[in-house]
Amino acid sequence: MGHWQDVSEIPKDKARWGAFDQIEERNRKVMKAILEAAMMPSAAPAGSIKRKVGDFYASGIAVNASDETNLATALATMKDARTGKNLASLFARLQAQGTPVGFSFGIRQDQKNSSRYIAQIFQGGLGLPEREYYFSKDDRSQKQRDAYVTHIGKMLALSGMSTTEASKNAADIMALETSLAEAAMVRIDARDPDKTYNLMSLAQLKEIAPNIEWADFFATLGIAEPGDINVGQPKFFEALSRLANDTPASTWAAYNTWHALRSLAPQMGGAFEQESFAFYGKVLTGVEEMESRDKRVIATIDRTMGEALGQLYVEKAFSPAAKVKALELVKNVRLALRDRIQALDWMGDATKKEAIIKLDAIAVKIGYPDQWKDYSAVEIKRDDYLGNVLRASRVEFKRQTHRLGKPIDRNAWSMSPPTVNAYYNASINEIVFPAGILQSPFFDERADDASNYGGIGMVIGHELTHGFDDRGRKFDAIGNRRDWWTADDAARYTAKADAIAKQYDAFAPLPDLNINGRATLGENIADFGGLRVAYLGLQKSEAAHKNAAHKIDGLNAEQRFFINYAQSWRQNIRDAELRRRILTDSHSPARFRVLGPLGNLPEFQQAFSCKPGAKMLRAAGDTVTIW
Repeated sequence: MGHWQDVSEIPKDKARWGAFDQIEERNRKVMKAILEAAMMPSAAPAGSIKRKVGDFYASGIAVNASDETNLATALATMKDARTGKNLASLFARLQAQGTPVGFSFGIRQDQKNSSRYIAQIFQGGLGLPEREYYFSKDDRSQKQRDAYVTHIGKMLALSGMSTTEASKNAADIMALETSLAEAAMVRIDARDPDKTYNLMSLAQLKEIAPNIEWADFFATLGIAEPGDINVGQPKFFEALSRLANDTPASTWAAYNTWHALRSLAPQMGGAFEQESFAFYGKVLTGVEEMESRDKRVIATIDRTMGEALGQLYVEKAFSPAAKVKALELVKNVRLALRDRIQALDWMGDATKKEAIIKLDAIAVKIGYPDQWKDYSAVEIKRDDYLGNVLRASRVEFKRQTHRLGKPIDRNAWSMSPPTVNAYYNASINEIVFPAGILQSPFFDERADDASNYGGIGMVIGHELTHGFDDRGRKFDAIGNRRDWWTADDAARYTAKADAIAKQYDAFAPLPDLNINGRATLGENIADFGGLRVAYLGLQKSEAAHKNAAHKIDGLNAEQRFFINYAQSWRQNIRDAELRRRILTDSHSPARFRVLGPLGNLPEFQQAFSCKPGAKMLRAAGDTVTIW
């Protein structure tokens, strides 16, 4: 991996370059070929999925005059951003078109009653990546804040404001966002499900935030009776209410205009798009050049109509044999975790019984949905890119809001098929692996089992273990947040989790910035457990068992397992992007996703006959094992 890092340069249009990014580039080439064929007028009948994504792509690779008209229309509504009723309605209209403004809203499963959907609101409304960006006192952070205010002013000026008015509004917007950030929960608390579950009626929400016309907010979204509402951070909404009353209407109008611009600018050509990249690309992540237009358009179509493009993608890039092979890996890794739970010396029988019930109940989704989303309501025009983005976003938002009061859709996916990622959903109790990640170096249906278990096998183990990380362990087999642990077992688990957090607190990816072991704890626990159970899952593979003594390039199966694990997480990353991710990402930087687990794993030491005291290994008394 060290050689790869030495010879692999980060492309000028990337903030980082690693296995994930290489796969994404391959996927984009596949999607580009699909879309270029689909954009031919004779490629498919009007109204078909293929025609819609083809016309969407055609509209995007050319900047059209209608984009300017759509932007002007969208911005005109901001002038009516008075406090109270008008502000609440505007928040709703903006959120419905994909602009996260004021706060975050969604219809999600109730944490304590996973059989129903409820309205949920969480802190948000910021233009910088995370609340600490507003308060860190080092020179670098101050320069970023200054650059942010300058950027807001430039964007407002591009929208038609005078330079003087734009500069004043930019300063006022920064002050307003700083007040919102001050009221927001810190990162560690915001990931604690016990602290972010606060069920309220509409009347109770009005009591804590009386200056927001909540009935108008929900009515604008087409929700007459929201019923129970989960208010993630009540103190944030108390502060938002005060700001709604105390902040001048002109500032709210400028704030909403800015966030509409921030959301829409990446879809525009010319000065808007360039200025957006100048701050969010160059300043925050260190990227030197903007991605080509075709790449940006493909990413937008994947984000707004992902299952439409995904249908065409899986026909081209994902075989039924790959799905069968992936399911076999899931079976063996799950069995390995089952064995580990039963063999734990720190967990009692009562908790083990519940853990096994939960593990056995975890649903598995591989490749793509069994039922595709219906996009018939999305109107796509070949000469109206920004309009297409807005219409597709509104249809998707309406799809989500219409879930309120409906049965739980257990077939739904939260990622599109081409996505290079995977996830665990605690409320459904499921693990999901899109087709996009099921390729080399993570997975190759023709590769030997050792490589596959070190790649996608570890990802499978990681997602399974999320069901038992510091957050996931608080949910039961049917997805309800319920304490199914005995007090003694919970205490022993917490002590082990604390030890993992302490290990990661000591890692310093940058000379002046350490990993936050608490903020990344869930992912670190999943990495520890995922690697171990993937290794044990390899031992259950019939093919691996038959060829245990077989070497490839002089390496036995166990060595190939660990090498492919490390190669799957190889990465070069720009310092600015590394800093941003340390401050915002729930995952540790890629290098430490390798070094952290391996230093605690005796199987790694044995595979390479490492001598005691080797640099990568922790002392015997300093290692941590949960699963």
